[in-house]
Amino acid sequence: MRIWTTESQPQHLQFSYWREVLCEAFVSLDPVRQRMGLGFTGEVCSSPLGRTMQTSVASSAQFLNRRTEEIRRNPVEFIFVNFQLEGSCVVRQDGRESLVQSGDFSIVDTTRPYFLDFRDDWRVLSFRVPRAPFLAKLAEPRDAMARCLSGAQGAGLVATRFAHSLQDLDGNLSEACQESLSTALNCVVTATLGSMPETREQDRSSLRLAARSAVEGYIADHLADPSLSPHSIAARFRMSRRSLYSLFEASPLSVSGMIRTLRLERSAQDLLRPNRRSILEIALRWGFNDLSHYSRIFKRRFGASPREFIAASRKPDS
Repeated sequence: MRIWTTESQPQHLQFSYWREVLCEAFVSLDPVRQRMGLGFTGEVCSSPLGRTMQTSVASSAQFLNRRTEEIRRNPVEFIFVNFQLEGSCVVRQDGRESLVQSGDFSIVDTTRPYFLDFRDDWRVLSFRVPRAPFLAKLAEPRDAMARCLSGAQGAGLVATRFAHSLQDLDGNLSEACQESLSTALNCVVTATLGSMPETREQDRSSLRLAARSAVEGYIADHLADPSLSPHSIAARFRMSRRSLYSLFEASPLSVSGMIRTLRLERSAQDLLRPNRRSILEIALRWGFNDLSHYSRIFKRRFGASPREFIAASRKPDS
């Protein structure tokens, strides 16, 4: 991973340094600061993911222009898929303008002029992907640019959650594994935009990988929600329950089994806290409404009842 930060520079040089960072980490761009002053705050963390470059960038408010002169100076052919993590951005390309807010994402094409307006402090997770293979998957490539794509549900939610999960990868992944994950991300993003039917068929395994990863992340983040169930998950991802179940066919755990197992593990963590709540409160917190049922399945999972589990944790090591 490579990291650039303006904190490494004297205040009067920070913005000029930032301009150089953007051109090196992304493509040739013309940044314009929105707040005048001596210093400027910005940080970029970049790492490869196969042929894709994954970059986390955070900065103060600014405009970013890629005009004809920047394209002529740096004629590269990439697509940027930008996931808005904090703040908002007005993105403009090919006569289309969209407001992209936190949780949404958009794409731009480096071969034509585009404009990004970050009006406040912001943070974006950006993926630079090779242009030709990405656009080849789309039914309407030109219509894809500068659209606000919601990350709240359906394929957009899959894409967003899968993209976020890529931030936590082990840096020692093999080149083949990185390329597989890069392909999966491209597949789910193009599916959100409207991929060609023959492409969807070819990329079925990659889409399943991304969808499965996104669902697992969603489950882990919503375990305390009493309404979490296969039905609510399928509705959020806009898929049938049959499609959801099929994602877990090769897994030792079903969707319901994963929810139950993770809730038991979270409840076990709570039981070991020094200032823990009562066993009943912990069971209720993690979606177990029947204490006797909770005790039975807890013992099946950990080999001890909740009370025995707590007592064992208090015994000094022999």
